[in-house]
Amino acid sequence: MDRARISTCLAAGLFPHPPIMIPEIGGGELLKMAKTITSEKEAMQKIVEKGIETAVVISPHNLCFYDAPAIFIDDVISGSLAAFGRSDISMDLEIDRMLSEAIVKEASPVIPLHRVDRAEARKYNKTLYVDWGTFVPLYYLIKAGFKGKVVLLSPCFSNYELNKILGSVVERAASKLGRKIGIIASGDLSHKLSKNSPNGYTPNGIVFDNAVMDALTRRDLKPLTSMSEEFIDEIGMCGLPSVYFLFGALGDRKAERPVTSHEGPFGVGYGVCLYLPETESAGERPHDPKVLLARESIRYYLEKGKVMKTPKDLPPEMKERHGAFVSLHEFGALRGCIGTFLPCYDNLAEEIIHNAKAAAIDDPRFPELESYELEDLTISVDVLSEPEPTDEKGLDPKKYGVIVERGGRRGLLLPDLEGVDTVAQQISISKRKAGIPRSEPVKLYRFTVKRYF
Repeated sequence: MDRARISTCLAAGLFPHPPIMIPEIGGGELLKMAKTITSEKEAMQKIVEKGIETAVVISPHNLCFYDAPAIFIDDVISGSLAAFGRSDISMDLEIDRMLSEAIVKEASPVIPLHRVDRAEARKYNKTLYVDWGTFVPLYYLIKAGFKGKVVLLSPCFSNYELNKILGSVVERAASKLGRKIGIIASGDLSHKLSKNSPNGYTPNGIVFDNAVMDALTRRDLKPLTSMSEEFIDEIGMCGLPSVYFLFGALGDRKAERPVTSHEGPFGVGYGVCLYLPETESAGERPHDPKVLLARESIRYYLEKGKVMKTPKDLPPEMKERHGAFVSLHEFGALRGCIGTFLPCYDNLAEEIIHNAKAAAIDDPRFPELESYELEDLTISVDVLSEPEPTDEKGLDPKKYGVIVERGGRRGLLLPDLEGVDTVAQQISISKRKAGIPRSEPVKLYRFTVKRYF
């Protein structure tokens, strides 16, 4: 059975990129953004201390395409701040070509991704260069002692979701290579925070900035996905695609957030937010054997087109007979869930093998799982106790699952589900799932669940 993939994303963060942050350009103006400068330095030092080998940078000011993100590939890509009056401030970045090509390969079945080398850039009358959105955060990363290679990306502005998926693609490609990476999501927030802003002013500017910083603090992208195109155009920003990319790279892994700051001294929002994800190698508990068996069952079916045989030498708990549910989540959203409340097979292992395959292939609410999705799945296995008759007084939606029965119709609801807080809700939802009218009486059964991750 394959071991669970270990993430090698050792740090990830959002970083602003105004050239005025560079001391040789900003001079005394740096005092007006001291909070941002201090946070940037602290974050970059922590990233370097993590021992990253490659910095993956996504910048909205490189060559951007309407239909898809882009990746820029060469041996070395150079740039300077000549456009801001300082051609003497320059950098030469060594590209991690192996990881870059791995990202292209990993992306191919999932999302469109423009692969741009020097020849491709010439088709657009462009050259490969280090833009200021890349230059500014890497200036501070290099000052902190970074000596590794880089991967350079630009986002898609027409479909933000592509940037989130690209983030997960990058993390997966790095994990397969065993490359230790840091994510530099470059982007400024609203450019219209104050009436003295050269870009104009809207009171919604601070609304946007607060929403982004709150989403980063709570690790919840959902509130940002409801923003309308009109609202986004009104507030003027360049960093939202990079925020999506950051969330995709982080996935649902646990992470501490040691550095966060926000200010807008020049009418432009500068947000800094660093995450240091915990990795399995750094102490995250290994997956339970039942979950590993479920993953292997799905992998086997996707590769062979048939249900795998039950392994020999099962642990004692998997020789017992229990009903079991297998739940699949992808990027935090449900991707499939199939189970049995009474055992249908000779042992729990067989129950898991068949229900895992069914959750991936046979859940009518979702299309069949594709092979490339497997690495992004979060899998849980719920093992059920034998149902016992009860009444409403014997139910507790946090402790017990419920089965409702009338004639040949049955509906089941697992315990401790988000948004299900009362017995009445439990019974109502279970009746609806079974097609039983709300007013009809039913027999009630309860069961307990042990959940494994």
